[in-house]
Amino acid sequence: MKNICKILAIVMLLTLFIGCSQETPEEFDMDFSKTEGNSFDLEGIELLYRSNLDSGNGAIDLSENYLGYVMDTEFSDLAMQRVRELEDTYNFTLNVTTDKADIVSMTAGGLNFADIFLSPSFNFFSWSKAGVLTGISKLSDYIDYKDSKKWGSPLLLESMFYKDDVFGLTPNAWPEQNFTSFGYPLVANVDLITENGASDPRELVDEGLWTWDRFTEELEKNTVREGNEVRCYGLCGGNSAYMIQMLMHSNGIHLVERNDNGELICGYFDDRAIKAFEMSREISIGKYKHTYVPDLSSSEAIIESFINEEGTYAFLPTHFIFGVYGAVSMNLDNFAILPTPMGPDVDSYIYSSVHHTMYYAISFPTTGNSEAAAFVANKIYEPLPGYETHEDIKEYMSRNFFFDERDADVFFKLLENSHYNYDYTTGFDIRRIPENINNATKTVAAILEEQSSVVEQCFTEYVEVALSAYDVLFGK
Repeated sequence: MKNICKILAIVMLLTLFIGCSQETPEEFDMDFSKTEGNSFDLEGIELLYRSNLDSGNGAIDLSENYLGYVMDTEFSDLAMQRVRELEDTYNFTLNVTTDKADIVSMTAGGLNFADIFLSPSFNFFSWSKAGVLTGISKLSDYIDYKDSKKWGSPLLLESMFYKDDVFGLTPNAWPEQNFTSFGYPLVANVDLITENGASDPRELVDEGLWTWDRFTEELEKNTVREGNEVRCYGLCGGNSAYMIQMLMHSNGIHLVERNDNGELICGYFDDRAIKAFEMSREISIGKYKHTYVPDLSSSEAIIESFINEEGTYAFLPTHFIFGVYGAVSMNLDNFAILPTPMGPDVDSYIYSSVHHTMYYAISFPTTGNSEAAAFVANKIYEPLPGYETHEDIKEYMSRNFFFDERDADVFFKLLENSHYNYDYTTGFDIRRIPENINNATKTVAAILEEQSSVVEQCFTEYVEVALSAYDVLFGK
């Protein structure tokens, strides 16, 4: 009995020692001190801003950045100037680090991971479930998640929903940040198309002729043979799962839909989606297979093929079109951004896109001073000088990246209607259907039957849990 008591005493002492040694965030009274001129004084508080923009899939890796911008650029300079001005105005210090660390293990250890965290939103569902992020609605006195011009529409925030709250925001008013998060617009090398004697796709769009049937005609025209060799293909293939989702959208159906009773249902089993699956098979493994650059399995391979002018069209992620990794804008001049060709069940273009993350998402870890951090973040992410309006940003994009103003119009319409595909939230289980559609050994019906239980489980465990936040946050 004495031995047991001794052991218990030792355990209690160790627990007390560990608890005392753990770092705790600086305490801060959010009853701000008013200064002359009705401003606020944050009383010299230090806030930690951690930026980890390594996406883990090779898409984004800005190991050296300032609030998400490449160092020594116009935007990083503007961001630094903004922070300096705010530090002087509100009496605080923002310590910015790009050091990588694990939010879950640090939080479990009672350490202050960050006050403001900038990262892709890949893991937000699991982080929210683990309780390491603060729900944004709880910070509504300091930051307004409903301000879509500043923080993104509900569609763009969906990857950060969990149960009854949203746990992150995207800097929607800052150029080049959320614009690199979505895909997969159809991009065309117009100079190469002209060289091939085919039709200008921008004109086809304007004339209302840009349909699935016309698209396959153009793929045929742009597949040019010289002797026994193919000099140019119609489509730089690959990314088939994303091409399929874009074809679905263009025929009026999305992954997540609601039936007449308001219940969430999977769009994959709708007739409009099945037509999109069949069209993808026609292009990839069927009648138009000869128009499709073979053996391209990654986005990097597709980009390389496209900028080397092996094909005239490609469905591409936007971070490869412009910005730090913008190989398309760096290598091609006259490239068009197009809506996906119109499907047979709709009578107008549907400007819609997909995303599997927000590459730039800010959150407020529970170990930090969430209220002070939200107040400061709300001030930091006001529009940057010279880029105060949507038109300012559009003009910048048109001047620096797009050949034709119509491309910018299409681009922003696609962004505004970008749908989360739940790939990372479900560990890619929900992508099994579009990934397998182009399997020549199985019918579409067989693939749907085979994967139906997996999709149902994904909806029950992830989609319904995430979207339950929508009604709470934005109303039915």
